[in-house]
Parts: sequence; C-alpha cells; structure tokens
Amino acid sequence: MATIATISSSPSVPSRTDAVLEYVTKRLISHGHEVTPIVLRDLPAAPLLHGDAHDPGIAAAVKTLEAADAVVVTTPVYKAAYAGLLKVFLDLLPQYALKGKTVLPLATGGTPAHVLVIDYALRPVLSSLGPSAITQGWFVLSSHINLYDGGGVLLDQVASVPLYQVTEAFLTTVEGGEPVESPPVQAAAIEVLRARPEDPEAAPLLADLVVEYSTRYGQTNDNTQLTEVPPTDFHADSGGAFVLLRYGGQTVAGGAIRRYDDQTAEVKRMWTSHLHRRQGLGRRVLAELEQAAVDLGYRQLYLTTGPRQPEAAALYRAVGFEPQFDVDADPESIGPLPFTKDLTRALKVAS
Repeated sequence: MATIATISSSPSVPSRTDAVLEYVTKRLISHGHEVTPIVLRDLPAAPLLHGDAHDPGIAAAVKTLEAADAVVVTTPVYKAAYAGLLKVFLDLLPQYALKGKTVLPLATGGTPAHVLVIDYALRPVLSSLGPSAITQGWFVLSSHINLYDGGGVLLDQVASVPLYQVTEAFLTTVEGGEPVESPPVQAAAIEVLRARPEDPEAAPLLADLVVEYSTRYGQTNDNTQLTEVPPTDFHADSGGAFVLLRYGGQTVAGGAIRRYDDQTAEVKRMWTSHLHRRQGLGRRVLAELEQAAVDLGYRQLYLTTGPRQPEAAALYRAVGFEPQFDVDADPESIGPLPFTKDLTRALKVAS
C-alpha cells in the first residue's frame, strides 16, 4: 500500500477541479492506497504568500508531502496559467521536495485553448522538484463536469474515459507494474462466466461500481456501497445469476439478476469497464441475463437505474425495456427510474 498526497489548489467551493480530484481519490482508495489531502485554500494565507515554511499549518502540509510515496496535483486554469495558490505553495517547497515520488498532474479549464498548460507550464515546475516520474496528465473541460446541488458529479464520457486511463497508468507506476494495452474487444473471443459476487473475477466490477455510484450521487448509502441486497440473492440456488464477460484474462463487463417476485427477475450490478465502453458489451450482458432469466422460468425483467446514469437509461430503452415513468420529466424529480421487459415471447421460443 502506498501513501498518496493530493494537492487541491482551487480557491473556490464548490469546485469542478475538486470534483475531478474526488473522483480520482476514490479510485486510489479502491486500489487499497492511503490518501492524504492538502487543501491549499485552507492554509493560512499570510504565511503562504510570504513563503513562511515555519508556520505550523504550512509545515504540516510540507510534512504531509514529504511522507507521501506519490502525489496527485490538481489545478484550475486561469488566463492560460495554473492557479496562483499552487504557484506560491510550490515556491516555498525545498528544492527536491518531490524526490523519489511519482506525480500525476491534472487540470480543469473552460476552453480547449488551455489544454497544454500541464505540459508547458506545470510539468517543468514539477520536474524541477526532482520526482522519479511524472505520468501522463490530463486536462478536463469544465463543460464536461456536471456538479449537482448537495453533492455528486457526473463526468462526460469524453472526460471520464481518459481520466480513468491516466489514473490507472499512474497507479501502475506507483505499484511497480507494467502498462497493459486495452485493444478493442473481439466478440468471438469473449468468455461468458457464471460466477458469484464473492469470486475474485467479480472484484473489478464491484469496486468500480462503488466508485461510480458514490461519485455520481455524492453520498454514502446502501446503494452506493452495494449493500442494499445480500450477495446471496445472486446465487443460482436463490433464483439469481451473476454473469461476467471476460476477455484476455480480464473482467470487462458484467451484471446480475435476483428474484423480485415469482414471475419477475430484477437486473442489478450492470457494469462495463471504462476501457471497453461503446463496444456492445452492455447489450451482450443483458442478452445473457435475459437468457438466464428465461432458464429460471421468469416471465419479466424489472430494473431501476439512477437519474444520473443517462447512458444506462439509453441502453435499456435501446434493447427493449419499457420506461415506467414520465420520460419527459426531469430525472432528478423522479429518483430511481424503473423499467420492465416482457419475456413471454422468449419463453415461448425456449419451449
């Protein structure tokens, strides 16, 4: 396990930059690492501006950085430059404050014209502090970050996929591993595995769902922690099924059904790896779950998806699920969005 310090240099609350950092932090924790935050706007202003490294608050932040094995640095971009808070903090650090550490730089901004700030403004300053490696950073457009009142953030697919990739590359470096290529999945080479939630092959699915749900909904509850139903509900002897798609020895997608009532199976735990989305894997999982439901004698599928999961709602409608809510209403005003699908035709074919 590594200790990873995160540096937040946004001066405002709420902050899109902090929302991106929170998403990345959840991924770091899901890998078992300890994360220690440094929030620059909370440091005493006068000592920070005067470069007083002996101030107790500043000294504690520097000590946190010294104790870390790796660092994530985040900044908003203003006038084509990284944040002034970050500038004054970096200026007061010892010359080799990042010696032996792996660094992940991330930035947010309002225009693609600032996309090179990381490489041409921030990276040289970080390099001067002696890190062992500065991994590929990423610039996230503010328009791709949707903040919700009361907490929660939805990252556009254009932002979430590369952000996932650079975070995984950073973690690979921190953990001493080798980068793994993720080529497009070849349908003919997919292995369909009937598993249990307790199986190690299911771990990537469950860990990623916890990160996704808690990020999008900004709170911890039974649903975001996947504890709203017991894992045994997905066992075959309980009338359930847990399906994984495996490719190249990796779990790339999956989902489950559980008994809802005598005639109905409920779909749960739908997931596709960030690296393999928009390749038809969600459709394939649903087809496998539908067949499993037919085999178990169910006549209908039922599911709910959250109002902040538009891509999931679009998938369910595309494969024949019927919305049981007003599709013209604001999803946030509804809450969980229910869908059903009739399986009687499939039952007749099977018989």
